[in-house]
Amino acid sequence: MTLLGMDVLLVGQSFQTAAALSNQLRRWGFRCRFAGNILAACRLLRSVPVDVVLSDMHLPDGSGFRLLVLLTGLPVTAFLCLPVENSCFWLPAIDAGRGCLGSPALRPSEFANALEEKSRCLEAAPGGTSSTLKTGAA
Repeated sequence: MTLLGMDVLLVGQSFQTAAALSNQLRRWGFRCRFAGNILAACRLLRSVPVDVVLSDMHLPDGSGFRLLVLLTGLPVTAFLCLPVENSCFWLPAIDAGRGCLGSPALRPSEFANALEEKSRCLEAAPGGTSSTLKTGAA
């Protein structure tokens, strides 16, 4: 992470076509990077460090769970987006480098609140460091 904010990698076609999430992330001070599939995400992760990874569960070249294996050992926070009917659940997968699969899934509003809280940590943290993302449901 740099002093200017956090880098977020959004993995999946839906993030490239629907700009609402990336626009909100930018308003909160995050820098967004995009990858359409696991292979593109791997290439990007080799060249650019990121702080947060948000991935669709279903990717053109595999499952979002496969992406998590590639993130093992990296100091990132990661969520998988699981579509349900006309909405989705956000599954916490990695929190500041520690696996947290099995934590309660977040509804979109809870997920937005967690990201907004993370952005506030950016503003308040001296020297651009931040604390872990709280993933507990409200």
